[in-house]
Amino acid sequence: MSSICCSQVRSGLGAASVAQNEYSRQWVQTNNEQVLVIRKNIRNAYLRVKLPDGHVEVTAPLTMSQEEILHLVRSRWAWVLRMKARISDAQQSLQHDHMSDEKGDNAEERMSQARQIIASQLPELLSKWVPIVGREPSSITLRQMKTRWGSCTPVTGRIRLNVELAWLEPQLLEYVLVHELTHLRASGHGPLFQHLMSSYLPQWKSLRKQLNQHVIV
Repeated sequence: MSSICCSQVRSGLGAASVAQNEYSRQWVQTNNEQVLVIRKNIRNAYLRVKLPDGHVEVTAPLTMSQEEILHLVRSRWAWVLRMKARISDAQQSLQHDHMSDEKGDNAEERMSQARQIIASQLPELLSKWVPIVGREPSSITLRQMKTRWGSCTPVTGRIRLNVELAWLEPQLLEYVLVHELTHLRASGHGPLFQHLMSSYLPQWKSLRKQLNQHVIV
C-alpha cells in the first residue's frame, strides 16, 4: 500500500502516531444517556459514537469544564442520534452473516458497518463538491489504511478513503474528500493546492489539525 497521498506527493492526511496521555475517565449523564468523558492533554474536544454498543464518548482537554462538555454533547445530539441509527441499521443488516472465527467476524462486521456509513454519505457529498471542484473521481474505494486518511491517483482519477473515517464527525470525512478531489486539479500541496482548498473550504487547515490528532486503529 502506498504511503503517499497522490502518486507523487506525500499526503498531509497522516494520523498521529502516538495517542495522547489519558488523565481520567468519567461517566456523566445527559439526554437520558450515559456519556464517557476522557480527559487528555489536547487542545480540542472530540465527540464520537463508539462500537459495538453505540455509546457516546467525548475526549476533552484538561481545561474544559463539565458544563462545556455537556453543552457540546447536547449541541451535537441530532448527529449522535443519526450515528446511532446508522450503526443499528448496519448491525441488523449483518446479523445473518457470521464467520466461524469470532475475532475475524468482529473485524469484518466493523469494516462492513464503516463502509455502509460512509457510502450513505458519499452521494450527497459528491453532488455538492464535484460541481464546485470541477473534477469527478473515476472511482472511490473504501479500505483500511494504516497511515493515511485518504489518497488519490490524479492520472486515473481514483480516490481511496480510509473506512475509519466512518467513526469520526462528518465534517472530517467531507474535508478528506474535498482534499482528494482538489488533488485531481492540483498535485502536491503547493500554492495552487492551498489556494484552491482555501477557496473551497476556508476552514480546511483547522479541520486538518483536528483530523491529524486522531489515531488510525
